[in-house]
Amino acid sequence: MITITGHSLTINDVARVAIGRETVELDEQALQRTREAHERITEWGMNQRPMYGVNTGFGEMAHVTVPARYMSELQVNLLRGCAAGCSEVFDEPEARAILLARLNCLARGYSGVSTETLSLMAELLNRGITPVIPKQGSLGASGDLSPLSHMGLPLIGEGEVFFGGDRVPSMDALQANGLKPVVLGYKEGLALNNGTSAMTGVAAIALLEAHDLLENAVLLASVAIQCLRGSAAAYDALGHELKGHPGQIQIAERLRSLLTGSKLTRRHAELMTAIEQQTGDDDAVTDTGIYIQNAYSLRCVPQILGPVVETIAFCRGIVERELNSCNDNPLVFASADTSFHGGNFHGQYVAMACDYLAIALTEIGVLAERQLNRLVDPATSGELPDFLALTDSGLSFGLMGAQFLATSVASENLDLAAPSSVKTIPSNGQNQDVVSMGLNAARRCLQLSANVSTILGVLGAACYQSAHILGAEQLSEPGRQWFAHTTQTVGPHDETIPVSTMLSAARSSLLSQEGAELAHKYVNLA
Repeated sequence: MITITGHSLTINDVARVAIGRETVELDEQALQRTREAHERITEWGMNQRPMYGVNTGFGEMAHVTVPARYMSELQVNLLRGCAAGCSEVFDEPEARAILLARLNCLARGYSGVSTETLSLMAELLNRGITPVIPKQGSLGASGDLSPLSHMGLPLIGEGEVFFGGDRVPSMDALQANGLKPVVLGYKEGLALNNGTSAMTGVAAIALLEAHDLLENAVLLASVAIQCLRGSAAAYDALGHELKGHPGQIQIAERLRSLLTGSKLTRRHAELMTAIEQQTGDDDAVTDTGIYIQNAYSLRCVPQILGPVVETIAFCRGIVERELNSCNDNPLVFASADTSFHGGNFHGQYVAMACDYLAIALTEIGVLAERQLNRLVDPATSGELPDFLALTDSGLSFGLMGAQFLATSVASENLDLAAPSSVKTIPSNGQNQDVVSMGLNAARRCLQLSANVSTILGVLGAACYQSAHILGAEQLSEPGRQWFAHTTQTVGPHDETIPVSTMLSAARSSLLSQEGAELAHKYVNLA
């Protein structure tokens, strides 16, 4: 069980609740802070103390004062009016991550919601009642207004939820669980929808996926290096330590471990001896046909994936800080006149972090597609057959068509890597005149994650076919374990069935829990 304090939520906690469906409990101190703030804002609302969103209109209509008797109606109208999404909806883990992120923000005790609202949000998570949240509609500046409004509707018995595997009216799910909707008090609708929790929850899921993909990418790179008879000298410790970047040093160390015991990699001294033997004693220019160092897609794996390690860690820090932030407006302090009317709902931090993450994900795919190319291209694949065809290349297509998929997706990723955080378009009567588009950035990372998993799936298929041809027993121990795991779902492609069957199985093997655990066992970039 995860205790919600408002201060200590991690991305791993998000995984446990959003994906693993672990239950949550509310910290007593968080409940006390929440209760006190709610009592203060209720008093101010009843006494008509001027506060945005308590007794005023919203956005560019903030100049309009609203009498105290419209306490609940004002907040309900806000949720209904901002629930403008009508697009494809988030999957349940993503929606649960959004709900969890908002619950943790409100538990800080500066938003003015009631403890009843907090408790009902926790009950939704614990009972598997997941708000149906459309993906589109957020500007990411005055918070994720549209998606968080859809998240908030079930709390008042409106909107839809996923429950028991079905998409049902929220009230049906509440009644089936003996739960009652809340009656919103002053500012509660605004507290629910005026924050960054949609982009932050989605970004947390994207970071979890990116981490798993990176570990798989390192493992597959080690297999590709072996199948291409690469030199392990490029991963020697001293050279990387002299460069000095922690991520690069870490990836090089992992590759040294992953390649230990391989009968396929070549030692640098071995290459030098072979070249010397062909050169002879004369001073003539000689083409030995032996490359003393490998192409960048093999030799520079630490320099390429090292920055990805550090980028993911940087983005994780930003997203975890945002998960534990007060990110709505206004914030309820000790008195009405000192309460904070500001812009903590603005999502620029998360938006830019997701843009960085998008670049990192794209780079994983770029490297994997180039490694795939070296495995299938007759000009670079060494002793492997043309396009890894098992028999009669030319008559057999091998994995030529598989590369079409990977290259196409890699190109698509170059479009998706363009930043969202600078694409501001003013809205809301010029009130929201610089917006973050943070949810767009986070959603794009989910698409990139799916695309990169496809590219890695194709690379995995090519590595499997190559190891089958060369003899998997010659791989290092991690390589042999990877081959054995992949064999459970993947077989060599022999032209008797469409190649998509192999590619789909290889992608599923990579994305499986067992595949992630295997990569983590040998790579472990936590």
